[in-house]
Amino acid sequence: MWLPGGSLKYLESLLIGYRAAMVVHGIEGDFDFWSPGTQGPFAEWLWHRLGRYNPLGWATEIEREAEATSVPAVELFFSLFDEYRAERGQAS
Repeated sequence: MWLPGGSLKYLESLLIGYRAAMVVHGIEGDFDFWSPGTQGPFAEWLWHRLGRYNPLGWATEIEREAEATSVPAVELFFSLFDEYRAERGQAS
């Protein structure tokens, strides 16, 4: 997938659009990145993990964290997502 400038905001927009299409077509299922009325479980996990909340969304917060730590945003996203999935796997 191509993310212009490595921006996670493009990825977030794509995932929100995907979820919206699922809703429109009546497709049920868990979705970690967004649900109507909520930013989704991944964002909630991220706020808890970082100890802060960002109403602009998970992509903005990860990009800010990446800039502060000099880690590419896409790399940090996948690292955090792997951690999130590992924790969810342990909880099940």
